Amino acid sequence: MSHALPEFRGFRFPHIKRLWTALCQEPELPQLDRWLSKTLRDEKAFGRRDRLYYADVLFAAMRYLQPIVLLEAGFKAGDVKQFPALYQAEDAAMTSVTLWQSVQALPVEVVLFWLAKLTDTGGDWPREITDLAERHQFWTNVKQVLNKANMNDVLQGWRPRWQPLLAARGLRSGWSQELLHPFVQGQNTRPPLWLRVQRPEDVAPVAAQIIGQGYDLEQDGDALKVIGERGIYQLPAWQEGKLEIQDWASQQISRAVDAQPGEQVWDACAGGGGKTLAMASAMNNKGAVTATDIREYKLEEIKKRAKRAGWFNVRRFPWDAEAPLRLPKEVARQGGFDRVLVDAPCTSSGTWRRNPDARWRLDETQLTELLALQDKILHNAAPAVKVGGRLVYATCSWLEAENEQRVEAFLANNAGFTLEQQQVVGFPHQNADTMFYAVLTRVA
Repeated sequence: MSHALPEFRGFRFPHIKRLWTALCQEPELPQLDRWLSKTLRDEKAFGRRDRLYYADVLFAAMRYLQPIVLLEAGFKAGDVKQFPALYQAEDAAMTSVTLWQSVQALPVEVVLFWLAKLTDTGGDWPREITDLAERHQFWTNVKQVLNKANMNDVLQGWRPRWQPLLAARGLRSGWSQELLHPFVQGQNTRPPLWLRVQRPEDVAPVAAQIIGQGYDLEQDGDALKVIGERGIYQLPAWQEGKLEIQDWASQQISRAVDAQPGEQVWDACAGGGGKTLAMASAMNNKGAVTATDIREYKLEEIKKRAKRAGWFNVRRFPWDAEAPLRLPKEVARQGGFDRVLVDAPCTSSGTWRRNPDARWRLDETQLTELLALQDKILHNAAPAVKVGGRLVYATCSWLEAENEQRVEAFLANNAGFTLEQQQVVGFPHQNADTMFYAVLTRVA
């Protein structure tokens, strides 16, 4: 599995250089999708195909930041035999801050040269590269040395420090070596667009409409994988509020909650409301979904999305997880919520395919802080589940520490809950994000 870019061509270099130079003016490693959304929106001269091309180039560069930096360092050092040791040493010491500083120090033509090598991209080399023969030879030699050292994955942008984390996931989930290698390679491919149809009765006509508009379609219940040359925002079904963008793995979490019409359901960390709306859809405006988040602007986003979809059973208010939720009166009367979803803040490692900049922010300090936050949210959300009710813990991460280990820690301190099931869903089994959920029942 590879991520082949369109060929680099000389007439494109000035624009790529300009965009990359602007990106490197950011003082910290930026969130690339947001940066691109703003920057390319302001590029009046670019058509849609241009925007997609330049976005692809910048996303690819973000995936390969560390190999680009260390390949240039190795080339300058001139000792290819020491390259594996250099890579290991630099990886152990490198932080997101030092990585970004190293990237900012590189000439853009050097970045594009190594990116073209790493992605097997043809086309013209930047004219500014005057030592092409030496660079080509170094690349050939490096590949041979890394192959001998069994370190080929570093050229995929896979850090050696992540290998124990992946091994733990493989052992926990029973992933074979035939799955682990494609999982690493697949981190450099972008998952397809998945949509969710709001109402069951609309699935067949909406799917037919999408096919009729020239898109390729794969269907899994109300989940639709859509591939096409045009954006989906002009589809009548989208404009009529019949569709939501929601990844396949995210939809599995909503399905695990299994919200039923007439129930009281709480989405504790609702974010933009994708899972909130999916649960509201399952309830068909009967009962109520309470959506909370620490960020009030996210709750406003949910309000707009719920109105567009025609769901009027969604309530919203802030919750910071510092203490158990004060139950709404009708929920308190029945002893708590029927269903509670804790889609906890996490490293987002399961979305690295969409957000490659997030991979470089993963470090021990960040992970330690997140584990403590996940435990706190679970602890303060659990009392809101009624006896016999369901608590679903979820993350968009494949790290065992954020998932099964958090569930085990929770159960060790909450004897009133039992574990029904837990699993990682999505990639590499399905072409989607990688997410985790655990279903627990309150028995006392």
